[in-house]
Amino acid sequence: MQVKLVRSGGLAGLKMVATVDTGDLPADQQEVVSRLLTEDLRGGGPAGAGPQGGADQFTYQLEIHQDGRTVRRRWKDPEVHETVRPLLSALARQAKPVR
Repeated sequence: MQVKLVRSGGLAGLKMVATVDTGDLPADQQEVVSRLLTEDLRGGGPAGAGPQGGADQFTYQLEIHQDGRTVRRRWKDPEVHETVRPLLSALARQAKPVR
């Protein structure tokens, strides 16, 4: 399976993209990717995450490619479930800016 993260928004408004093979992810993050094939995993962000809007928030789009099909999940920062945050953070560290 391959996972592609597109993170946009934030103060700079840069679009960042990372694509990884799930075999290169730690086991706990592979499990999250598997769950995302059938679950949206929305909500559950940290307490006090702030208001639901804001120009400096990130938007995340995750594309999971498996056996010829693609599953897409999309969240704005406050909607991201706490289970998904470590995966998004790890992918964001590998992301490169695109124009």
